[in-house]
Amino acid sequence: MDVQKLDDTMKYFIENQEMAGGELLIRKKGDVIFDHLWGFSDIQKEKPIERNSIYRLMSMSKLITATAVMQLVERGILELDAPVSRYLPEFGKPRVVTDDKWKFNEIDPVQVFQLLPHFSWKDVQTVPATREPTIRDLLSHSSGLEQGVCGLLSMMKRPDDDADLEERVRKLARQPLDFVPGTETSYSPTAAYDLLGYLVQKFGGCKTFGEYLWKYIFLPLDMQDTTFHLSKEQKTRLVRLYERNNDGKLTDVTDTEKDLRGLLKEGSSGYEAGCGGLYGTVRDFDHFGQMIHSGGKWNQIRILKEETVEKMHKEAQKRHLEPFPGMTWGLGFCIRQNKDKGRFALSEGSYGWSGAFGTHFFIDPKEDLQCVFMTNRADAGGSGFSISRKIEELVSEIWG
Repeated sequence: MDVQKLDDTMKYFIENQEMAGGELLIRKKGDVIFDHLWGFSDIQKEKPIERNSIYRLMSMSKLITATAVMQLVERGILELDAPVSRYLPEFGKPRVVTDDKWKFNEIDPVQVFQLLPHFSWKDVQTVPATREPTIRDLLSHSSGLEQGVCGLLSMMKRPDDDADLEERVRKLARQPLDFVPGTETSYSPTAAYDLLGYLVQKFGGCKTFGEYLWKYIFLPLDMQDTTFHLSKEQKTRLVRLYERNNDGKLTDVTDTEKDLRGLLKEGSSGYEAGCGGLYGTVRDFDHFGQMIHSGGKWNQIRILKEETVEKMHKEAQKRHLEPFPGMTWGLGFCIRQNKDKGRFALSEGSYGWSGAFGTHFFIDPKEDLQCVFMTNRADAGGSGFSISRKIEELVSEIWG
């Protein structure tokens, strides 16, 4: 097995300034087979990446939010196919975008930015939706909430003045849907999973969403460094965030509008965003991954039932919908279904998700592989990040 090829490739990414630093942990049949660090958490101070370095999980947070929701489903507190309005009446009787200028279509980023200065909800024609979004729709990105041109424009124009998660959700309740729930799919970057986080906060028996995650997920999984709110000591281990300029050089953008709080429009409150607000380490997320890969149990502690985990990484929409060619959504996880269409390296049935700043996680059940990768690049682009794709390719080549 040419493990050196993987190490050399990652060193090339560092030397070429495609990332400042990174960490990759791979398991096969439950055992660690690759555990390497590269580069710097702080280039200016020449501070190396360490095994307790803390990263911004971004949208990998969604997998943890989905786990919390499924715990409440197991307890009978939430029901997968119940409308959201059963729990939050203000989400009843939604409206949906109907005119051709704004209705859901294949989203062109250039078009979105061109429309941004001119967008206002008062100019958008809507009609009553023929059905309401359900918990399943939110989990599987088929709710229509911030999943089309109007929703994304609204998200981009939203001021960062929400005092807390509840205030954000109240605003979402007044927002029209981009399509009738269950009829289309794409990706809901913030809205669906912030709403799910609020449902956990409201019905999970804890004061805050973060408190619920600590009590029912992080503490039992020994995820000591996974949190919405870093302590003074944890902040010293948080990696700096970089962006690659047109000249191929990395620029530090830590604590700017391109950092976590700016991108999620959290404002000064730093509320607990279920869509992507968590910080954590590779070690912590590896514990979460082991739990999922082993059917809901870690170190003899059961977090979810085996059948629940299976639901999460099987197709979960009522109707087969593909957000990307050859792929579909489970309950939180993106599932690779058709290699010919998707052109991915992993086995069919592999599942996982990524974060906007270069975090990446997958499980390949066929090959009994589990992988956690984290880096610190603001313009990584989430699931389409070239380094993440290369890791999948090399892991499949070496151990698949």
